[in-house]
Amino acid sequence: MNWSKLIGWIFLMTCLAASPLYAQKEVKVKGAQGRWQVNDNTTLKEAEERAFMEAKKEALRKAGVMENVWSVFGQISQESGTEFTEAYSQMNVLAIGGMVNVTNKKVEEIWDVDSRSLYKVVTIDALVQKEQVVDKEYAIEVKGISTLYKEGDVFTCKLKVHGTDSYLKFFWFDSTGGALLYPNDYEGNNLLAAEKEYNIPFSNAVDYRMEKRGAESEKINMMMVATKENIPYTEEVTYQNVLKWVYSIPSDKRCAFYDMVLIK
Repeated sequence: MNWSKLIGWIFLMTCLAASPLYAQKEVKVKGAQGRWQVNDNTTLKEAEERAFMEAKKEALRKAGVMENVWSVFGQISQESGTEFTEAYSQMNVLAIGGMVNVTNKKVEEIWDVDSRSLYKVVTIDALVQKEQVVDKEYAIEVKGISTLYKEGDVFTCKLKVHGTDSYLKFFWFDSTGGALLYPNDYEGNNLLAAEKEYNIPFSNAVDYRMEKRGAESEKINMMMVATKENIPYTEEVTYQNVLKWVYSIPSDKRCAFYDMVLIK
């Protein structure tokens, strides 16, 4: 792991902004293009994935979803060719503030004569769902999360929901799959009071112990979703299913926090 890639990592705390079922305007975008250089540190497959992400971001820009967009690519290395990578890319699209349904995709390899470099270029047509209603005062604040943990450490943090009493879902993803950590068999799906600070986990009956799956460092993605109504999650916990569940909730009735940490 190249630890220097962690420089600039920030907590991405934002209300998630996409809901295909409620108060949305669908915008058709044609010819949104992204490109990424192939080099010693980036394979053809990785460059294509990153170019695809850039094309999605360009589609969002063309649709006028948000002016300020960012990407965590380059800050931390990613596995390639897995659902983990693609779903993580979709989470970044989610953070940018829109949902991109790709209707056409063209992939090219282009040699740039001036820079004498090979690029993967991805061009897409897409339907972008634009936000219509957002509760800007509704947000999750999370404190106490470290960037790096040792194997065996116990994960804890503090959480506060601003704006409205809420129900919480806490999802956890590693390289082998995902889990719903809260609610659980020992901690019920309780209504959290707005502006009150809570310790995570909520009771001494539960601890979240950091474990690696192999010799290398383990990447953990976590996602906390607050909802104004008690909306159960009943599907298998995968990125795709969780995002589908999030998108099904009206955008002014949910907010979320997500982050990535490493276990060394």
